[in-house]
Amino acid sequence: MRKGVTGVPGVTGGQQVKVVTDSVSDLPDAVLSELGVDMVPLTVRFGAQEFLDRVDFGTDEFLERLVRTDQPVRTSQPPPGAFVEAFRKAGRDGRAVVSIQPSMKFSGTYQSACIARDIVAPEGYRVEVLDTRSASMGQGWAVIEAARAALAGQPLQKVVEQAREVSRRMRVFLTVDTLAYLHRNGRLGRVPAALGSLLNLKPILTVRDGELGLCDAVSGAERAFSRLVATISRRIKLGARVALAVVHSAARDRAEQLRHELGRLYDVVESIITQTGPAIAANTGPGAYGAMLYEVD
Repeated sequence: MRKGVTGVPGVTGGQQVKVVTDSVSDLPDAVLSELGVDMVPLTVRFGAQEFLDRVDFGTDEFLERLVRTDQPVRTSQPPPGAFVEAFRKAGRDGRAVVSIQPSMKFSGTYQSACIARDIVAPEGYRVEVLDTRSASMGQGWAVIEAARAALAGQPLQKVVEQAREVSRRMRVFLTVDTLAYLHRNGRLGRVPAALGSLLNLKPILTVRDGELGLCDAVSGAERAFSRLVATISRRIKLGARVALAVVHSAARDRAEQLRHELGRLYDVVESIITQTGPAIAANTGPGAYGAMLYEVD
């Protein structure tokens, strides 16, 4: 059994690299703290009002407001200046910095981090920016493993390689209660959204080449759960050793059920359940849940 995400040893004098990420990663605050990872928040906008993701309010409060409002709700990447500040702080003791971001096809966060990297480079800071081609805990697992490598005193290239390998192996599967939020924010085309509305279809979504895509759809919540599990079992061989994250948006019971079911099908060497932050929940709405997992050696 691998060590869980808690109980990670603190920073030692031999640590050469510091890891930075953003709020799309959906890592719980306790994990960020124990791994020594700095988080840069995205911006959430309700109409003309702006809030910092996971700083100004949490997911429960956000979802309550989301379902009540008729105002447009948008998220936007952190400005480059926020990353500049984070990189200077993370690298102030001469450490290199690895900044791990969501797919550039989901968000402009990767581009903001790259701009910041180029700003601080002439000042002597060494920063590597990674596009995980994923989001939520698909990104979060890459952060966890990179941070563990950094805490173990691994050099910059080894930390980067660890994050890239996890990203390469990552598989993402989820279902949402309604396609309305994804459609409203331009994450899916008009046809899937219209079908979901008219036929009460529950989509099974995945990530391909850094983009969110529809891989199946069924009617009814119970069939959606069964189809989600079946989809995962077709894509990842049964009995495989996996690290598993189950994420949800106001759907804790379903998340627990999914973790239990996948625990019967796979050798789960490490698992975590976490609620998505506002940056993700703005696109999924309440009732979404899914699995983000990868095979381990």
